[in-house]
Amino acid sequence: MRHDLRLEGRAFRLRPVEPKDAGFIAALRRDPRAAGRLHPVSGLVDDQVAWIQAYLGRAEDWYWIVESRRSDLPEGTLGLWRADDVPGRAQWGRWVLRAGSLAAPESALLLYRAAFEELGLRAVYCRTVAANRAVVSFHDRAGLDRAGVVTGAFQFGATPIDAVEHELTRDGWPATRAILEASAAAVALLIDREAGR
Repeated sequence: MRHDLRLEGRAFRLRPVEPKDAGFIAALRRDPRAAGRLHPVSGLVDDQVAWIQAYLGRAEDWYWIVESRRSDLPEGTLGLWRADDVPGRAQWGRWVLRAGSLAAPESALLLYRAAFEELGLRAVYCRTVAANRAVVSFHDRAGLDRAGVVTGAFQFGATPIDAVEHELTRDGWPATRAILEASAAAVALLIDREAGR
């Protein structure tokens, strides 16, 4: 959905995806480290432009570029969309960060700020490929509730892939916000030190 929901953090920001981001997104999703963790894509920039154009026409779908505030360069992507008919509940995903990025805590923090403080949602859930232990652990450490394993949640080619589903409710948001804010502050301090501030 074409939107103008922008969020600023200490070191990173979220800005809406635009067709001009197609080259970056296609390269990010083609990264061999993402194999088996993301839905396969063609890798063609024109196909990514077409996907973004279709996305811009969908209601209740927010897709962002994660950007460095220091350099204005893209770090990754993430999105939030209404995936079911449960009022006040949305799914988040499309979370792909470039290799070496430190944006994970703050990008998740900003997404939850969008969900609970800007959009007024009551719950947000995500599904992570079960074999992606690093991201499953990230959600556990951030205080999300594990809803369980969804068997065959994803279909990558002919292979069904299980996913771990996590959920965060508005009631749980303050505790998760505190955890992610502390992590984001530590990352921002590290970035400032490396920049010689």
